[in-house]
Amino acid sequence: MERFEGRTAAVTGAGSGIGRAIAVALAGRGCRLALADVDADGL
Repeated sequence: MERFEGRTAAVTGAGSGIGRAIAVALAGRGCRLALADVDADGL
């Protein structure tokens, strides 16, 4: 799978569900993240 070192992604809905899964997957591939969710406790 493609690596994302040096890239930045904004993930909305990152506190749970699909948004969280995407954030975890991108982080595992070296991407820097900006996370947002209406429930800050989930971040």
